[in-house]
Amino acid sequence: MAPARLPSLDELTALVDGAARSGDEEPRAATLRAAIAIGRDLTARGDALIERFVSDARAAGMSWTEIGQAFGTSKQAAQQRYGRGAVATAAWPGRWTPGAYEALVRAGEEARDLGHDYIGTEHVLLGLLATEGGLAFRALRDLGVDRDAVLATDCMSHRPPRRPEPACLGVMPRLKQALEQASRLAERLGAGSADTEHLLAGIVAVPGAMAVEILRRLGVRADDVLEALAAELGIEADRLAPPHRRRRRRLLAKAR
Repeated sequence: MAPARLPSLDELTALVDGAARSGDEEPRAATLRAAIAIGRDLTARGDALIERFVSDARAAGMSWTEIGQAFGTSKQAAQQRYGRGAVATAAWPGRWTPGAYEALVRAGEEARDLGHDYIGTEHVLLGLLATEGGLAFRALRDLGVDRDAVLATDCMSHRPPRRPEPACLGVMPRLKQALEQASRLAERLGAGSADTEHLLAGIVAVPGAMAVEILRRLGVRADDVLEALAAELGIEADRLAPPHRRRRRRLLAKAR
């Protein structure tokens, strides 16, 4: 069976033009924003596709040397890019920008470095702090949150690494909820893929998340995070909150 034909550059250009016409923004700016969003989406999907098949190859017994040869690179380069945490992140639902995807990959690395056999919101918080080009990093920095402060809390226990190291890290239920919240938020804001700011807002939308508790111990509330993100985005903080939380805040405001 012949492989499916990928969209041509002209077809992608038409897709960009169609997306740009749907808004009220100045045409050139709208076209550029649409092109960036679609380009990021394609990159994220390509990364997820490769990681999925690297994971399958490893499960079938293919060595990192052989995988490196397939990429035309060294064993070490292939393992560094796709080995640590890649199996877990490839299975995560949602459409992510390269920046958000990098944060998720870093979360897997942080979990393994701490000797954990799972990935939780606390590891993604560390991943966001390691992704310095993202809006989430800037918002957290403005709130005085950094990697050392997070690791200094007694929520982040280090465990001796297991031998053998698990091939796939489990994803905690509250992190799954946060990922779903991030995807919904990106969709509500008209983004093609969820970025680091959506990911951080999704995390603080889950009240029982470990990352929320860590931030609380550092003197940072969920509302503080939303306000910092909103300042970076130039929008109202209420637009980043889940619909049910926005309704609750409006009811409380009326009661006052």
